[in-house]
Amino acid sequence: MLQEKYGPLIEAEMKRALMGRDLVHYGLMRYHLGWEDRGGKRHQTFRGKMLRPLLCLASCEAVGGDGQRALPAAAALELLHNFSLIHDDIEDGSPQRHGRDTVWGVWGVAQAVNAGDGMFALAHVTLHRLSEVGVAADQVLAVARLLDEASLRLCEGQYRDLSYEERLDVRCDDYLEMVAGKTAALMAASAASGALIGNASPNVVSLFEEFGRNLGFAFQIRDDILGIWGEAEETGKPTGEDIWTRKKSFPIVYALERAAERDREILQAVYGKQGLDDEDVAAVSAVLQRAGARAGSQQVAADYASTALRGLEKLDLVPERHRDLETLADYFVSREA
Repeated sequence: MLQEKYGPLIEAEMKRALMGRDLVHYGLMRYHLGWEDRGGKRHQTFRGKMLRPLLCLASCEAVGGDGQRALPAAAALELLHNFSLIHDDIEDGSPQRHGRDTVWGVWGVAQAVNAGDGMFALAHVTLHRLSEVGVAADQVLAVARLLDEASLRLCEGQYRDLSYEERLDVRCDDYLEMVAGKTAALMAASAASGALIGNASPNVVSLFEEFGRNLGFAFQIRDDILGIWGEAEETGKPTGEDIWTRKKSFPIVYALERAAERDREILQAVYGKQGLDDEDVAAVSAVLQRAGARAGSQQVAADYASTALRGLEKLDLVPERHRDLETLADYFVSREA
């Protein structure tokens, strides 16, 4: 599996970025990443899926590049992703992530914001190590731009996501516009930066960027499916959590567009409440079932993954690494956690 092959290498590069940084500020980051407990003692827990750095390295090697040279970019991508998670936990008021108290829940909002900001800066410092492993200066600059543009899009997507909490008229197109920034942009930058470091032509880099973007849509829609129907022991979240929090996830907006008028009224009435009870959640679940939201959402996710893979079909890629990309795409739409 890709994670078994690359995961330790990515984590080692990330740990290099935090090496020798003893201020407790960095301890908050190590805690979030699962390397330390809240007292600063070494403590290895959930490593994370590392999908973005895996996508970067597999893309680099698929075009014939050396994945080792892309490791600083892969680590930077994972640090950027985790910066967004620290802030996301604050904005969502999430008390736990992967069964552990979130950074803001332990150290407060102000220190958590600061830790997230620090991780954002650390991602950029890590990225500059590309020049130390022989990546040309113009390529380093191009990768930095990819990551900065993706970070900006991520913030735009998060703005839309938060603004949708106050709306009852969110449509599938609105949702996809949000996901294009919040999730797909960093996935696109991951694949594109890997291809770029692998010395692919500009046209091939663009194709990999589109590949990553489509995988981002597939990933987020599957994530939304798990947010409603996922098993708690697999996801680490209560089953149906996205309903309890009235999240406008893809299955919900899918149902809002396709459900019968009476069912749309039920959804809008429940999602217009400040707090839900078991009866409300059961009513929403019944509407989703009648609208075929689970199967419909899964089909849309699978379609995005298929579109992503079709975009690479005509490229002359390293066969084994091409299969790795196919494996990643399949995982994006079949994962249970």
